[in-house]
Amino acid sequence: MEKFHKHLILNAVVKNPIMTEEDCNCWLAELVNVIDMDILIPPHSKYCDIEGNEGVTGTCVITTSHVSIHIWSNVEKPYIRMDVYSCKDFDVQKVMDYVNDTMGVEEEGHIVIDRNKIGPKLVCCSDHKCQAAGV
Repeated sequence: MEKFHKHLILNAVVKNPIMTEEDCNCWLAELVNVIDMDILIPPHSKYCDIEGNEGVTGTCVITTSHVSIHIWSNVEKPYIRMDVYSCKDFDVQKVMDYVNDTMGVEEEGHIVIDRNKIGPKLVCCSDHKCQAAGV
């Protein structure tokens, strides 16, 4: 059986960023559930209070790889940077919907990379113009 090795990378400006370590851990655990994955190492989050870099960072190791998110909450337009990587297929739209439903996405950009082959292939991005482009 061929594995997928799908990697979603998402950048977004959000209305309601996650503000605490506990909320980030819960958010990550629920996202893993939403995309039908299994947790290998429970979510771990840490708040950074360094000026200009304030916000929560969280990771969760899943049996097929990882989910991570970095949230800059102490800026005029809060934003996130996150990725989901798995060798089990997952529905990118479910991730996008979950992020929007929980944090209120104002604008976003994302790419999906097929990392199954040497020399990863970009398979999708926000503007849908790069499906055949090599990375």
